[in-house]
Amino acid sequence: MHLISSSRRHRTSGTSLVEILVVIVVFLVGILAIAQIFPGGLKILARTRNSSMALALARSQLESHKARPDLLPEQILPVSYVNNLGVYTPVDDPTRLPNEYAPASTGIDSNGIAADTGRPWQLVSGANAIRRIVGETHTIPAPRLLSPDASVLTAPFGSLVTLELGPMDHDGGLSVNDALGNSRLQVYGRDMYRREIRSAADYQGIRDYEYGTNALESPTAEIAFPATRAGRYRVTASYYVNNGGVVSRRQANGLPVAIAINPLTYFAVPFATLPGVLAPGETLVGVEPGSLRIAQLYTQLALVDAFDPNEPFTYKVINARIGQLLFNRALFGKYEERAGSKRKPVVARIDYDVRDWRIIHEDFRITRSFPLGLSKVVKLAIQSLRTNSVGGADGRSGLSHAAVIAGADRPNVSMEDVFVVSNTLVPDANTAVADNCLVIDLETGGQIIEQSAGRPTFQLNKNNGNLTFYDADAVDANGLTQVIGLHDGTTQQVNITGRTLRVYYMGKDEWAVQTVRNPARYAFSYGTPGAAQFYVGTTDVALGGLATRIYFPPADSNRKVSVGKIRYLAGGVEKTLQGSEFQIRFNAGDTITQPLPSIDIRDVDPSATAIVADSGNPSSRAFAVDDVRGVSMICRVFFNNAAFALTPNPATNISTGFNLWAREWNITSKETYLHRGESIQ
Repeated sequence: MHLISSSRRHRTSGTSLVEILVVIVVFLVGILAIAQIFPGGLKILARTRNSSMALALARSQLESHKARPDLLPEQILPVSYVNNLGVYTPVDDPTRLPNEYAPASTGIDSNGIAADTGRPWQLVSGANAIRRIVGETHTIPAPRLLSPDASVLTAPFGSLVTLELGPMDHDGGLSVNDALGNSRLQVYGRDMYRREIRSAADYQGIRDYEYGTNALESPTAEIAFPATRAGRYRVTASYYVNNGGVVSRRQANGLPVAIAINPLTYFAVPFATLPGVLAPGETLVGVEPGSLRIAQLYTQLALVDAFDPNEPFTYKVINARIGQLLFNRALFGKYEERAGSKRKPVVARIDYDVRDWRIIHEDFRITRSFPLGLSKVVKLAIQSLRTNSVGGADGRSGLSHAAVIAGADRPNVSMEDVFVVSNTLVPDANTAVADNCLVIDLETGGQIIEQSAGRPTFQLNKNNGNLTFYDADAVDANGLTQVIGLHDGTTQQVNITGRTLRVYYMGKDEWAVQTVRNPARYAFSYGTPGAAQFYVGTTDVALGGLATRIYFPPADSNRKVSVGKIRYLAGGVEKTLQGSEFQIRFNAGDTITQPLPSIDIRDVDPSATAIVADSGNPSSRAFAVDDVRGVSMICRVFFNNAAFALTPNPATNISTGFNLWAREWNITSKETYLHRGESIQ
């Protein structure tokens, strides 16, 4: 028998240190290889989740607009900036393409301000390149008292309107002005009817919904306003001026004109004398008749002024930070009577600039809970929300509420300048825990106070988008109560069950929800088309174009239009195309002297040769194309979770930093074809 020692058996059954180290190395290499897969995979999952949220958000916005087509604005325009004595002011810019997302700037400085705009780059790029709202229409609602103390003489009482696509642009709590010093906020009624003045008798009997025109296409062009009472009117027109033998085309958009009382019941004003129409040394050549639109302007009153029931077309800006207007209660229940049309309720059409499409708002109704004081949780559409404690895409943090009320009160990259009441007016109305979030009560327009008696009234979980409302008084018997801060600084404790609230908030990754629509109606232009205008090819010799094409401003490219009637020639025979729809696009083979998108009737009838010009007069094409309307409504949702660092070099910041960051933009678009709910006439 051969015996093996116990020591030898022990040595052969073990694992050496070298073998253990080899196994560890193999495991580490494998684990590291697998670990490298996870960041990319997690990034893909996050982007997929965000894309799904963006699609759902775009669909939700479209459905909301389709449910209330009467609220749709007449058009939404791109915005550029002009330098007015060192102050950069916004102007409408229909020459800007709808997919131009970069700021119209030569650089971004180390503070994030885009050159030539005077604003942070986030407010002039991406979704915010298109933000001019024209003609958002509201029927005047029932009046209400916006204060719990009816004995206070200055207590707000009237018909409250909150802008649908706001918050509106403001500067220090006031509405923004244009380069001429006129407010970008305009409130006006329906378009007035036009009466052609052919003799002195035509001036007589001009009704309050009419205006007269005389010799529009001449240097003596004249407008006759109804003047049974003093008032202001909004004038939009294209016209031509002569400066030293050089004729150029100009556009007046929403020009305010004041008219005094005249015992003749009309007030005739030469167009050339309207403020801002002509510069020194210029003379008027004429006005394009189809471009002229006039509406009565509402008069803005100061907050301390009382409404006069005898002057019903008045309003107050009760809060410019959100966009809340208070109308004279005398307007409620009033109807307009016009010859040849059915009576319609009085409406207010409102022009303004959106403050920032990145400020998202959602409306929700608080349902009944049991027990009555049980907290209520609302799930916001976006899960990861912005906080001022973490820098944005360029690493810079937004202003706090304290910094805003201390003097830095102008639009910035956060939304702490958007509120109904400040902490100075109502202590603890705005807390750091709920920064970049505001909840208002649509019934009173008041703000839900964020802290009461040392306790939060609601909590916003910025990781999952849950908004939880607590019972402010901890008494179940009176339901789920909240404290509302009202415009006059008073507070009111109310049961919010059954009320509709609106929450404004911002997403973490530069989320923005934008609404875009082309003009509800287009007018004929003899030259380069401006906002809400079209041009028929070959009408102007210098501009040119093809005789079968109808041209539009660049801002309307990729939009859809319907055309009621087009008279055209095919094989020498005049034909009529009725009720057709076209997609506006940049077509090949064009002869126009500047790039303009167009529609071509040959897409419907390949044998078409030209749009009719009666008696060879190109100007007559204004009567060959009729009832051109925009039908495109688009909701676009933007997000971008990338980042870049600002350097001392402004050119580098935009050419390298911003442009590389912009490549990571994810843009989801949903489009529907929707006529405006109400005729603007």
